[in-house]
Amino acid sequence: MVSTHSYHFIPYVAVEVFYESQFQKWSTTALHVRSLFPVGRHVEFNAYYEHENNTGGKTNHPENAVGLALYLFFSLDSK
Repeated sequence: MVSTHSYHFIPYVAVEVFYESQFQKWSTTALHVRSLFPVGRHVEFNAYYEHENNTGGKTNHPENAVGLALYLFFSLDSK
């Protein structure tokens, strides 16, 4: 967790590799750089950058994406 003044956010990095049976090799890799931004107890934003590289076809196919996800947390407790 990283703090800036009184605000806390959570940066993280993830790497994924994918085996594609149609190409019979590990042909796709994805690198995610993300940060969670909590806003209260039940709301959180997840801002991210993703770089995906697919080498399964005849040419290399890189893609980049930037996004923002909203997470809402609900309690099933009836109290």
